[in-house]
Amino acid sequence: MDLEPPILSSRQGFYSPFGVLSVLFVAITTYFALDTLSTRKIVRQKLRHVPLGGPAFPGPKSILNLIFAWKAKSLLQDSYTKFKTRAFQLIRSDGGVVVLPLSLLEELATIPAATASPQGALEHDLLGRYTGLDLIIENRLHHAIVQRKLTPRIPLLIPTMEKGVATAFDAFLPQSEDWMEFQPYQVLGRISARVAAEPIVGPIFSDNPVWLDVAFDYTENLFKTIVVLRSLPNWMQPLVYPLLPSYWNGKKNLNMAKQLLGPQIHEYIQKSNAGEWEPKDNKAEDLNILSWLSAMAKGRDRSPDVIAHVLVLVALASVHTTLLRMVNVLYDITAAGPALRDELLAEITATGGEDGAGWAKTKTKNPYGELHRLDSVLRESQRISPPTTLGMKRLFNEDYTFADGTHIPKGTYVCLPIHAIENDAAHTPDPERFDGLRSFRARQEEEKLLAGTGSRAANAVDEFLFSTPTRTGLNFGYGKTACPGRFFASVVIKMVLVKMLTEYEFKFMPGTGRPENYMVHEFLFTLPWQKMMVRRRSDGVALF
Repeated sequence: MDLEPPILSSRQGFYSPFGVLSVLFVAITTYFALDTLSTRKIVRQKLRHVPLGGPAFPGPKSILNLIFAWKAKSLLQDSYTKFKTRAFQLIRSDGGVVVLPLSLLEELATIPAATASPQGALEHDLLGRYTGLDLIIENRLHHAIVQRKLTPRIPLLIPTMEKGVATAFDAFLPQSEDWMEFQPYQVLGRISARVAAEPIVGPIFSDNPVWLDVAFDYTENLFKTIVVLRSLPNWMQPLVYPLLPSYWNGKKNLNMAKQLLGPQIHEYIQKSNAGEWEPKDNKAEDLNILSWLSAMAKGRDRSPDVIAHVLVLVALASVHTTLLRMVNVLYDITAAGPALRDELLAEITATGGEDGAGWAKTKTKNPYGELHRLDSVLRESQRISPPTTLGMKRLFNEDYTFADGTHIPKGTYVCLPIHAIENDAAHTPDPERFDGLRSFRARQEEEKLLAGTGSRAANAVDEFLFSTPTRTGLNFGYGKTACPGRFFASVVIKMVLVKMLTEYEFKFMPGTGRPENYMVHEFLFTLPWQKMMVRRRSDGVALF
């Protein structure tokens, strides 16, 4: 008897391996075709007057986003070199990013925030709805408190912060005079959190392990979430974020901070409302952001949850900025060799005296302002390894046309390629070379040139400081919206480095050199598990 082959139904055919692969092929092809059309719509309609940087062919937006995620630095450098005096655009999953030329810096810096929002751009970059940074859109407490309260009181805070540094070094760094391994990122992260705790949450919480964990871990969780989600198409982000442990850990960090700090904030608010308390500079327990916010917050912001949330965001800004710079300066000084280290030590000794006794008695209230060579190293390190390759970020809330005719439609994200600008050979000679004393020498030359001109000379000298934004040094922003925490960050970084240089010695692991940083999106990261060698100096002098 002859056997006839079985007849497959259309349903069976659909679910066969070939049928499934065919459907997937069609779906993927259709998606990339639509994604490419989306890119072309941005390039040829919304921003048709702005040339496309990066890949010449406007391919699928999701692919161009991945290219930006892993090649942002080279894309920006190549596009800057090509267009330099013109705006160009790069494609990310959130649309077209317009990168402006340096010639528009002054105009961009003066556009009102209601028209071009720096807070909106920051929240957009850091995915505020998933990371807790959406608070900064309507709440400006973090900016006001740092500018009005923290910065003017830095000299008052220095003695307490130095005690925090000494405590943190004893707790986290080996105390042996024999060479031992340690992880700079992990150790300096904990030290940074501990030092910042003094002016942020005050003596009540500065040693609290819950707060110290929150201050360090929230930063880690935030950037893990950002790196993953921004690598995905926008439509996938709402589907993926609940699957990320870093998202839930970040929420946990915020809740822990609110539970820990909330009762104390509530008590301060109640006493303030009753006229029974206001923070005083001569009381150590009042000399911190927690106290100042509890006294000055108004309306909906006058809430323990909101104030605790703001304190976490202040800690985020402080820990991230100072940690990244401390690690890279340590790498840079070690890689530069003993000559630079010895020159920095000589400057510190000249300020504090051979036995360190003069440190506390220095004529200025801020001895760290006297460390011009160390300041120069910080500035050079930040030029080579900045926290971000993009700066002066703005999200436009309405249409705007620049003086040169560049038109920015409402909803457009704009920025400047600050790393490419500062490392342009026209602005920084021999930019590939780390020269720790580059700014120090420039400062000396300017002082000689302007000797006898009074305040003009002082202002010119300030241009070379780590904390001073310039037209080609834009890591802290520019103009009225420049980062208000840059002065505090400068003191914290110098304080930690002074302790490291005077009491410890460092070297790279045998057979290795300076560890590489890596870029993801526009952000710079250093490997958290990288190791170095450290030992306590037998001839070290404890300045504090």
